[in-house]
Amino acid sequence: MKLILSTLAATLAVLVPITAAAQPATGRPAVPAAQRPPVASPTPPNTGTVADGKIAIIDTEAFADPKTGITRLVSAFEVVNREFKPRSDELQRLRAQYEQLGKDIAATVNVEDQRARAAKLEQAEALKKDIERKTQDAQSAYQKRLRDVTDPIYKDISPALQAFAKQRGVNVIFDVSKLAEVMFIINDSVDLTRAFITDYNPRNPVTATPAKQ
Repeated sequence: MKLILSTLAATLAVLVPITAAAQPATGRPAVPAAQRPPVASPTPPNTGTVADGKIAIIDTEAFADPKTGITRLVSAFEVVNREFKPRSDELQRLRAQYEQLGKDIAATVNVEDQRARAAKLEQAEALKKDIERKTQDAQSAYQKRLRDVTDPIYKDISPALQAFAKQRGVNVIFDVSKLAEVMFIINDSVDLTRAFITDYNPRNPVTATPAKQ
């Protein structure tokens, strides 16, 4: 499952030591796409008609794509991200304060008044611990809230996908988001992802996301 990138994800990065140079935050490496041979001409749109063999593939990570994914799922992610924006903003502010302290400490490395420098180091260490604690709390709360909101949607998607595949005579579905590094796809017509999303969205419009308890 590919989570939609949020402002919170950018904020909940691992802290670097106060004396180290700031490093850009990085998210989870993208799952490599399933290997496909080059084609000489554009692939025609997939209508969900599966080639012989009764085997199909699906990319569940595509369900959460903000532009082309399952609208109920995308909406749920957006709601949770909005709920956690205040925490994200607070953590960004604290990280900026922490980084500024690092610059102040670096600028006073040769200053004779070491007591003032020691005070800043102590302040920075306390701020670092505060950020770490709030980051862990936010991560735990975010993941729990996300599960509460999205689990019912995923539980609804599963039987809908089974029914969709059964109507097309499919016996086995492989999720390429889990097998991208070991699966070699030679026929794009077995990919049900786009056809399923197109079929699912009109049947399952966005409804109100449950309020946070």
